[in-house]
Amino acid sequence: MSQIKTVLVVGGSGFVGTHIAKRLREQFRVFATYRSHPTSMQGVTFLPLAVENRVHAKKLIRSIAPQVIVYCAGSNDAAWAEAHPEEADNVHSSGASVLAEASSILQSKFIYLSNSYTFDGKRGNYHETDVALPHHAFGKMKVAGENYVRTKTLNWISIRSSPLIGRGVPLHPSFIDQIRMKLDRGIGVELSDHETHSFASVDGLAEMIAVLADSTQKNRILHYGGLTKLSHYAFAKEFARAFGFPENLVTQPQTTEPKRGKDYSDYSLNCSAAVEALKINPLLLEQSFDLLKKQMIPRTRSL
Repeated sequence: MSQIKTVLVVGGSGFVGTHIAKRLREQFRVFATYRSHPTSMQGVTFLPLAVENRVHAKKLIRSIAPQVIVYCAGSNDAAWAEAHPEEADNVHSSGASVLAEASSILQSKFIYLSNSYTFDGKRGNYHETDVALPHHAFGKMKVAGENYVRTKTLNWISIRSSPLIGRGVPLHPSFIDQIRMKLDRGIGVELSDHETHSFASVDGLAEMIAVLADSTQKNRILHYGGLTKLSHYAFAKEFARAFGFPENLVTQPQTTEPKRGKDYSDYSLNCSAAVEALKINPLLLEQSFDLLKKQMIPRTRSL
């Protein structure tokens, strides 16, 4: 009988990390970290960690001795990263470097979660072989994190993910949560249509990581995205329609500036390589919404 692998989820108390830890606990021995707010989950052991603390990181890695490390620390909010560059860089770049270096002596598989802002957004449908030339500061941080991990460990995977669809946690509400809470109170949601993404289910990402954690795949970049490509504004419209909210509550920011083609960016990802290598199934937006409905408390609608 094979020994159950030990997996460490760095950033396991956040939106993405919570979903990953829940999925991995089904077949692995799972440890997860939090930064400042203690949390708990059945089947997962949570431990405190400031990722930039090199000494503490090394001690944690030695004591747990994980075969796999999943690095998903930090917020995936590009606006937050732009507004807090030093803190964001510590988490997404230098923190990843610290953990990768600390794990190298154990030859742990290091799975680093990146995103689609590693590209310039000029054409979309990006493949793993396309050159990463980030326009956003957030994308530059993620490219730096990818490079640090690649140079400090001999067993790595970088997953560039599109924006993720799923329920958040109390301290870390997801994009979906923020839209739903406003619409549920009859508050308007104002979102731009200047960026296009291939939104995807966070549960699909968690499943992809579970497959990778138990596979021999290593030293490669993989993309994860959905099959439907649309803007944040169009996404919120579709969400309102699917969940029975008034669509007219979703609007675009008012501007007096003329719309120009150069103002629009397409960060959609092509995930055919991951589908072929891991035998996963990317979802249409409607399928992601159906999955989300099963996780949500039914909304009482007025007659």
